[in-house]
Amino acid sequence: MCASVMTFSAFVSAMVVRRGLNNDWGHIGLPHILYLNTGILILSSVAIDAGRRLLRRGKRVPFNWVWSAGTVLGAAFLAGQVVAWVELEHRGFYLRGHPSSSFFYVMTWAHAAHVVGALGAVMYVEYRALRFQLGPSRRTLVDVSAIFWHFLDVLWLGIMGLFIFWA
Repeated sequence: MCASVMTFSAFVSAMVVRRGLNNDWGHIGLPHILYLNTGILILSSVAIDAGRRLLRRGKRVPFNWVWSAGTVLGAAFLAGQVVAWVELEHRGFYLRGHPSSSFFYVMTWAHAAHVVGALGAVMYVEYRALRFQLGPSRRTLVDVSAIFWHFLDVLWLGIMGLFIFWA
């Protein structure tokens, strides 16, 4: 998680410096699906945390349902990101050629890569849960997966905040 914080801190620093260097920073207009995607990611985090709490109370079957819902919502977030990138491409915003769109792509792709990794962990927990293989020794896996998922939510809210006010 520390490396993720450092990576995104470097991106934000580079963005702030680059934006201040020249007057060529343009407004790309965020695709509306990103707002829906933000809600989906938050709901996913709520489901993951609710599942984690259910498992702590020994409620394995409800845990499976709620954790699965969080997993599906996480995958829906990634699908929504692809829709946003395609929309920007159709509007003529690419990685090259425009500083604000370049930073948007780099930061959202980096976030998506982290989400893919976290989704892998969440899916592994789900696999083990559906096979009823989450004994006391596996609870750490559930907790760590949930914490990283929440971290990615907070990171996404920061990225969205940057682009709402600066892109």
